[in-house]
Amino acid sequence: MIQKVIKYGNSLAVILPKDSAAALGIDVGTLVETRVENGRVVVQPVEVVPKLTAENRDFVDRLYQKRRRVFEALGE
Repeated sequence: MIQKVIKYGNSLAVILPKDSAAALGIDVGTLVETRVENGRVVVQPVEVVPKLTAENRDFVDRLYQKRRRVFEALGE
């Protein structure tokens, strides 16, 4: 499919056809990585692992200390 590059703010954009997006599992709100490889633009979805907040990190640390033997047994 041939498409026209359009201006989007201070950037350029190309519309991703619905069939192509569906084949890649890309939907509205999906985060994608773009890069140039061998003169081509590659777009692919990425998974983001959320960072723990300080509060959640403290909880995980306390839980690990409390259940250390269980976690170590699961790791074997």
